[in-house]
Amino acid sequence: MKAINRIILAASVFLPSIALAAPETDRDLDAIYQLIQSWYIGFLLPIGTILAGIVIIIGGIIYTTSGGDTSKTGRAKELIIGALTGLVLLVAASLIIRTIIY
Repeated sequence: MKAINRIILAASVFLPSIALAAPETDRDLDAIYQLIQSWYIGFLLPIGTILAGIVIIIGGIIYTTSGGDTSKTGRAKELIIGALTGLVLLVAASLIIRTIIY
């Protein structure tokens, strides 16, 4: 059993240094940044924003047509708050990504 622990310890100490031994080039990093920018900022951010807007509209429709039913108004408030929370997370993630890239 001690041999297994030593092997695990040696692997956890030496494997990360071996994996990171290859020098990074600016061209590789630029390609990764372009991929992140085109995938997240170019695709996921607009889709997420549109979906959040649709959910907010649906929540508003449910809220206005609830007729005082507390279960419907509660569900509508949950939809609206969830969509706004998701929208804030999307914007925060976008700001973090832009800060890292630039």
